[in-house]
Amino acid sequence: GSGSYDPMADTIKVMTMHVSKGLEFPIVALVGVGGMPGPKEDESEEARLFYVAATRATQSLYITLSGQGAFTDRLPNPM
Repeated sequence: GSGSYDPMADTIKVMTMHVSKGLEFPIVALVGVGGMPGPKEDESEEARLFYVAATRATQSLYITLSGQGAFTDRLPNPM
């Protein structure tokens, strides 16, 4: 065809929650939430990171859990 090829169009980008700060994507998948390591006093930092990552989605957000913990216990139950 006459269209030009853009290797960055419609790609999957894998990055840490820290790197995602300031970026936006139509679809975001947070994989393995709940299995985040760290001492109990880091729960507020974990919540901030989760907020940053979750708010990168402009259309759809998918979350998979990998364990139970104080943070994941606060998430609403799926319908």
